[in-house]
Amino acid sequence: MRRKFLAIWMTAMAFSSVRGQEPTLAMEESADVTTEEYSDDFQEHFFEALKQKGVENYQRAADEFLRCKKLDADNEVVDYELGRIYIKLRQYDRAEEYLLQAVEKRAELWYLDALFGLYELEGETDKAIAIGKRLADSDSQYKENLVRIFANAGRYEEALLLIEELNAELGRSELRERQQQWMEMRISAGTAKTKEEIAKSESEATEQTEGGNSLEESYRKIEGFKKNLNFEEVLSLAERALEDFPAQSALYYHKAMALNRLKKYEEAIEVLQTALDYLIDNQQLENDIYREFVIAYNAMGNNRKAEEYAGKIKK
Repeated sequence: MRRKFLAIWMTAMAFSSVRGQEPTLAMEESADVTTEEYSDDFQEHFFEALKQKGVENYQRAADEFLRCKKLDADNEVVDYELGRIYIKLRQYDRAEEYLLQAVEKRAELWYLDALFGLYELEGETDKAIAIGKRLADSDSQYKENLVRIFANAGRYEEALLLIEELNAELGRSELRERQQQWMEMRISAGTAKTKEEIAKSESEATEQTEGGNSLEESYRKIEGFKKNLNFEEVLSLAERALEDFPAQSALYYHKAMALNRLKKYEEAIEVLQTALDYLIDNQQLENDIYREFVIAYNAMGNNRKAEEYAGKIKK
């Protein structure tokens, strides 16, 4: 009994996933962990915690797992269980704290899955996407979750790209066909302006006023072209404005945002770093900059950096 509690826990985990995604390697690894020594006190509190969790006495279970934590601070299984318990108790900050500790110690699929579920529950879109990308590297089914998250966030282009990947990997499905049709309709509805309206708005954006090339005017022009998804012109305007206002963090942000939309991700990252260098006490702009970092690093396949910047975004 002294040496087998983790083997039992990992075997049970193969059948008790929150999302049905537990890897079968749990059974394969159990033989190795059974050789580890654990104190009678640790095992007593660990199994009592599982017992209390089983009868949905979550606060008592948390207390028992915390006693385990004091006895073995480096045990990622305890961190994982504490994270799940605090989700049940709706103490999401503490749940995130312990799940992140578990992932840092050992990035098992089911630890990441629990963190992914937490971020979905809280509506932490950028964090969920960063973790979802890591999970998708191991199981393409997680791309289905990411499609839904992108769609709910109004990021239809990214969702449609993932649908294309899934169709190539798994074949077409009726669900993805409906999702694709719905998002394409939303995109069309959001950009359905007449040629006259587009010409008018872009004319207003480029029209020189008596005030000259003021900073306010530059932002007004940029917003006009952003509305029409004309990112080439957004990039050009931001670059011209930076010649006159080289210390404006927001201009660097708009330039980087345009570069991201034009798929020039490495350039965008460099410009975003400059935006941070000039940033002064503007939390909203700082969050926007971090979101563009996440987009760029995700597009480049650097999930670790994407997750790092997603973690910097403040509510």
